[in-house]
Amino acid sequence: MALFALSIPYAIEPSRRLLSLVQLYAALITNYGLFLGLSSLKSRTASRLFLSVAVIVLVLATLEVHFGLRPFVDEIRSVIHQENYDDTARDLELYGAVRPTVFASEPSLVGIFWGLALCGWLLADADRWGVGRLIVTSLLTASAIFVIRSPTIFYAVAICVIGLIVHRLRRSPNPGARLAKSALLFACFILVITSTSLLMQAADEFGGVIGDIVKGDSFYSRQIGPYRLASSMADTSPFFGFGLGGDAEMTPYAMDAFGPAIENMLAGVNALDVDSVPGMAINFREGKTSHLLTNSFWQFWISFGILGGAIVAAVVAFALAKLGVREIGFVLLGATLMGQTMGAVVIAPAWTPMFVIAAFTFRWTKARYPLASRSTRSASQGLQLGERLQTSR
Repeated sequence: MALFALSIPYAIEPSRRLLSLVQLYAALITNYGLFLGLSSLKSRTASRLFLSVAVIVLVLATLEVHFGLRPFVDEIRSVIHQENYDDTARDLELYGAVRPTVFASEPSLVGIFWGLALCGWLLADADRWGVGRLIVTSLLTASAIFVIRSPTIFYAVAICVIGLIVHRLRRSPNPGARLAKSALLFACFILVITSTSLLMQAADEFGGVIGDIVKGDSFYSRQIGPYRLASSMADTSPFFGFGLGGDAEMTPYAMDAFGPAIENMLAGVNALDVDSVPGMAINFREGKTSHLLTNSFWQFWISFGILGGAIVAAVVAFALAKLGVREIGFVLLGATLMGQTMGAVVIAPAWTPMFVIAAFTFRWTKARYPLASRSTRSASQGLQLGERLQTSR
């Protein structure tokens, strides 16, 4: 509320900022309800629920791609989304096959949803991790990569690996385990923040598949464009950013950040065919600059700025702590990783990964310290003995 009030005197379109604030509140309240529902389930029940979801999505994706279900899926999608997915040529070029949509607006959402379901299965009941789950996880992940063919799956796999390591470290009686856990989370945050520049450098040096992906319009719009716009924000309005709904304020800088991708998209477009114009170009032309940002992590900092973003992140962390969420650092890291795969800050799906991962860790058992428990038990027995002696005297 304070950040919104401070932004009004400098806002070009105050009504858009007010609408964005209302949307943000609605998104947070909706996901809070989701958190309450998931955290009320037993660990094993939640784990099985997400495993069932992952299997169902994978089966539907397989039927769509390999068993002729695609016309039926397209028919349902045309009713739900009022559009068809036409980037099959790009899928064949980059991924070697047509990717499934499973009734979603685009294939990447299938990868995000499936990956989040995988995280739910493994992290909601992390105590049951073993060789059997490792084998099943490997088979499911390999199948999903082959059928869904979405890079977003790898972000979910990274969250699972980091989460299982954090869960093991927090249960260790070794005093250095907490330090190792903090160092791991900090290193992962640094790696995620610098991943865009590292991938761009790797593409220049090695080329190949990495070069094709990095130089593609999809990677540019999801990673490079938001990264460049965040750099412009840091130079222009570093403390409180462009503000929620600050499309008009960021448009001049977005033209420079996203210009190469839009020009590349429009290069082969038929001027007479309106339907062939990419949605990114339409959003840009209509002044919906925030719709270009398909990376909610960078959009968060673009909207709130460095100081404002730090304040909002601290408030969110405090709120999670008051809800009883454990391993808040890991929850924020998981939200940061999944934020690389989707856009927007004020819509519910942008906050869903954070609240869902928080629900996963909500029922993690407290760390076990056998030696400390023995010492505490011995001290308690000593006090009880002393009280008995005093009573007898």
